Amino acid sequence: METLVPVHVGLFGHIDHGKTELARALSEKVSTAGLDGHPQSKSRGITIDLGFTMFVLDKYLVTLVDAPGHADLIRSVVSGTNIIDAAILTVAADEGPMVQTGEHIVVLQSMGIDRVIVAITKVDLVDSDVLVKVIERTKRVLSDSGLSTSYFIPISAATGQGIEQLKEALTAILKPPQRDEVGSLLMPIDHAFPIKGHGTVVTGTIIRGLASVGDTIQVMPQGTIARIRSIQTFGDERKTARAGDRVGINIPDLDDKEISRGDCVCALDSMTNTAGIVARIRVNPLYRGRVTSRMVLSVTVGMSNITSEVIPFETENNARIIVSDVRTDEFDAAILFQRRIGTELGFRLLLMRTDLPPTSMRIVGAGEVTEIPTELRLFKKKVRVGSVSRIRGTDVLVEGLASKKEIADSLKGVSIKTRKGVKGVIEQPFGTRGVVSATFDKPVEDGEDVIYERLGKEEVYRFGQ
Repeated sequence: METLVPVHVGLFGHIDHGKTELARALSEKVSTAGLDGHPQSKSRGITIDLGFTMFVLDKYLVTLVDAPGHADLIRSVVSGTNIIDAAILTVAADEGPMVQTGEHIVVLQSMGIDRVIVAITKVDLVDSDVLVKVIERTKRVLSDSGLSTSYFIPISAATGQGIEQLKEALTAILKPPQRDEVGSLLMPIDHAFPIKGHGTVVTGTIIRGLASVGDTIQVMPQGTIARIRSIQTFGDERKTARAGDRVGINIPDLDDKEISRGDCVCALDSMTNTAGIVARIRVNPLYRGRVTSRMVLSVTVGMSNITSEVIPFETENNARIIVSDVRTDEFDAAILFQRRIGTELGFRLLLMRTDLPPTSMRIVGAGEVTEIPTELRLFKKKVRVGSVSRIRGTDVLVEGLASKKEIADSLKGVSIKTRKGVKGVIEQPFGTRGVVSATFDKPVEDGEDVIYERLGKEEVYRFGQ
């Protein structure tokens, strides 16, 4: 098994569109929560957590990551995209693409997953005319989201139809991923549980580096330092595992109740424990809502899902100034977490509106961590609005920017502008009631609004404060 190339393939699609049945048809071994092993999955009849199963395909050891299709469980779907190399999108032939089909497509596109196969499932339930129409509809949905694939494979997990063709397509799109085995150890945790007589086992996919029996590691964000007792891959004992391997690691000194999905096993002092980051965000073009300052969103960073406040900002003369309402396709933002996490520069993140109904586009955008400051310090712009009260030969009188002469006097030399963007400068006070004399680089109109902006005090921002 150690000679095979490990790859992770995500299973995505609307609820009850055959993901778990497909995993069962393909798989040879089952790992954590695989094939709906979670107790609530069995009682509710749906996948409620990430499931992991395995099969060998040519030179690859393929781990299938079965993501939930239920709308309420989209956070688990997003978590799964952070460890996959390719994806199979399931669309049931008897229903066609549905709401979560589109949402999962956007997640894949946002997180940079471009090796995709579409499996048209349950083809034993429809005739050929219906199948052709479903494939055409699915192609249109993919095209609208900017995701493309040449592979649309009709299958039936019940009869076995198309399974071999699906494996051939998967072999065609897979390439040995470039793994970093030299860097420091990093493994996001997706499950943690106790085993009697052994203590805590954590499972996950090693993103970077090596893990060996006897190694001393750290768990973040807790900061706990512990030693690896044993390592397994789908039941096979390993002395060493490397980047790309899916493993279960026995770490007896850990308390499984203190571990959450998205916590990381890492080399000592290699990650940062933080309550906030700076990120560059690309807005999802299909999102129709606004992005406003201190908006509360569900943010996935690596495999961690955290309720967060997002504060967009722009930088002027090295000052980070809060933007109240985003009007661009990309923006910088301070992201304040409700709880601390372990993270690194370059971690991918995805922003979601979980307050919206699943019939709406809930994915706001995606991006990367660009900075992990010890404090998130931002400026607010303070705005005063006056108006042109008189146009004279060489200057313009403006009222409403100051309430008295002393304040007007302090504004000498400051820059102002009209709502149309005409720039000007305050020259001096006029009279005793706060009126000022100003000059502009283009003609202005009587009664036109004049805006004066200045920076307030730089402040430290934290979630909920």
